[in-house]
Amino acid sequence: MKLDDSAFIVATEAVPYSENTELTYQPFSCLIEPYGLLCLVGPHRSQLRDYLFMLAGIYPPKRGQVKIFDRDTHVDRECWRKMRTRIGYLSGIAPLLSSQHGLMNVMLPALYHQNKTFRETADRARQLLSELECDFDFLSFPATLNNFQRLQLGLARALMLDPALLVFDVPFHDLGAKQREIMASLLGKYRQKRTVCMIGGLQYPRFLEQHATQISFISEQKIICFNSWAAFINSEDEEVQGLISGQKNVE
Repeated sequence: MKLDDSAFIVATEAVPYSENTELTYQPFSCLIEPYGLLCLVGPHRSQLRDYLFMLAGIYPPKRGQVKIFDRDTHVDRECWRKMRTRIGYLSGIAPLLSSQHGLMNVMLPALYHQNKTFRETADRARQLLSELECDFDFLSFPATLNNFQRLQLGLARALMLDPALLVFDVPFHDLGAKQREIMASLLGKYRQKRTVCMIGGLQYPRFLEQHATQISFISEQKIICFNSWAAFINSEDEEVQGLISGQKNVE
């Protein structure tokens, strides 16, 4: 694969680190341009998450190379730690800090990384929560909120440092149909002028239809990369069609 200096993320024959010894991991290559959206799909969510974490720079690859912001995530670890502030992470399953109220959960990344006053940080957090149309008391603790409200907090926290790269880890998890529609609208709004890597997009296919620039099917046997939603759903590969049919049955 030709390396393009303008590419935002470049993976070359990269195999993710994983503690899962039961699954086989194929080498993965991709080139994601600025403002592109790559969704990883496949039969094993834990496997997809390992690839996602590799592409997000959370873990360096076991083999091969991943470059983000033109930095090798394996070689430049110290520099990479400083660059991590340019990445926002939203998870539909990872818990918020239960001992802190919602506003503080959103503020913490900025309090740690930015040299701003507590008041400035709180004002920025409140602004984001208002933009996300959060209709609950910002001082509520996560345990008192529903799944959609906790995801709103998670998205606000991911946006606090104005990241260039957003990582979505099953952002539609455990949401009702209307809530998925609203969340898709919010994610679509804030992905503008940002690059996105995600898993869990098939839980709301319309989001991928509207925003995905690349879809990569990953299984133990193969990796197939598609440059559009249409190319993905029209694939003649049996495993791909089996995954699509399975999702339709779930929906």
